[in-house]
Amino acid sequence: MSLFRIFVQSAVCAFVISTITHAQAQFSTSLHATREGKSFWYDQGAKLLLNIDIVDLGCKGCHGPTNADGQPYGNYTPGCVDCHPSGDFSKAGLKEAQCFGCHSRQNTEANVLALPDVHRERGMKCWDCHKSNEMHGDGTWYNSLHEPGAMTTDCTNCHTSLPSSHASNDPHAGKLHCSACHTKTVVSCYNCHIESQQTAQLKRAKQVIKDFVMLVNRTKDGKVGTASFQSLTYQGKSFVAFGPFHGHAITEDGRRCVDCHVNYGGNVPAILEYNASGRMQFARWNTADSTLSWLKGVIPLPYDYEQSLHMDFLTYNGTATDPVVPSKNWSLVSSAWDGQHMLFATPLSTSQMSKLGFIITSVERLGDASEAFTLSPNYPNPFNPSTTIEYALPRATDAQLRVFDAQGRCVRTLLNERQEAGVYRIEADLSTLPAGVYLYALESAGLRLTRKMVLVK
Repeated sequence: MSLFRIFVQSAVCAFVISTITHAQAQFSTSLHATREGKSFWYDQGAKLLLNIDIVDLGCKGCHGPTNADGQPYGNYTPGCVDCHPSGDFSKAGLKEAQCFGCHSRQNTEANVLALPDVHRERGMKCWDCHKSNEMHGDGTWYNSLHEPGAMTTDCTNCHTSLPSSHASNDPHAGKLHCSACHTKTVVSCYNCHIESQQTAQLKRAKQVIKDFVMLVNRTKDGKVGTASFQSLTYQGKSFVAFGPFHGHAITEDGRRCVDCHVNYGGNVPAILEYNASGRMQFARWNTADSTLSWLKGVIPLPYDYEQSLHMDFLTYNGTATDPVVPSKNWSLVSSAWDGQHMLFATPLSTSQMSKLGFIITSVERLGDASEAFTLSPNYPNPFNPSTTIEYALPRATDAQLRVFDAQGRCVRTLLNERQEAGVYRIEADLSTLPAGVYLYALESAGLRLTRKMVLVK
């Protein structure tokens, strides 16, 4: 063998080894390898309620009790076999079944519900949109997909320009993410029952919730986009997390104005219910027939979601060996979360809600900055059904104005947003509340002012 051939072969081998070593080093920091996202956010949220380490739950394997090769989960370190079980490292050797084996919601969309998707209809695969650095890592340790840089794939990577007809008639001026209009539906696996996770490594989800689109402000770019939720129950306690979710059931034709805007003539159940009662019952347990139902269509997450958005949490009463499906094994836990919730996005603002047709408290700025933080007596008082409240902020700050009943429970959030320094007047319609004595409190920058008012009917 000539010295030249030996040199070339050695150089090629060195390059391949170097490339593989580099790729492995990259992968070691990827979210697929570290599985950091699940454990990081679990420790930030659900663990505070449950006081159980994630390693003691069935979800410690990230998406199931087995490895990609089917072997039971143990002290396993994720590696190439997760996506390349055959040893073929080319794109031709990739199988979407490996992706769907972990990404269960996308599998539900594509294979369980068989929802239409314009990309799948054209024969596209996961890796046609998602870049290799999202799967293999870029050498940076990320705690979550929600961190900037962790996931860079977006509609605009391919759709760099809009059709002229779309752009010229877009009333949102780029403030909507494509998903808000073009995602057919968002799904949620409702709900994860921790007792069965511990004993049998089974989530015991009652059923998939679908046929809804929840709208939030994405923290990534501030645009309105879609979101999903995950709920947990444990020993009668409940927990819920909301997060941006880009559904993979994409339609070519977007939503019409009336699909979201009540004030444009739309018929949006969530908004109509909010306007009538000040609340939205998202998921409801029907005791008579032991079924679960939920609001269909567009569900804007309101700025006062802590008081207005309600959902029934379920618990599984059967043993680890009982089948999941029979409804007799399920019962209601509560219709509110136990003070434990997480948001990876921002609820809609009062301005956005108003544009959609929500009936919300109107706020009027009367003048420039005040020298003091003040809360004036409401007028009229007593009142029926609305009253006027004036307050002043000496500087720009996050302000919250809430109404409490005689038991100290918050019954209405009138304001929860950042405001400039100034004097403000707010018209509060409390027609949905029963007659009685109430307190209203203004909170800002660690300060709190409270006054009393009386609603008569």
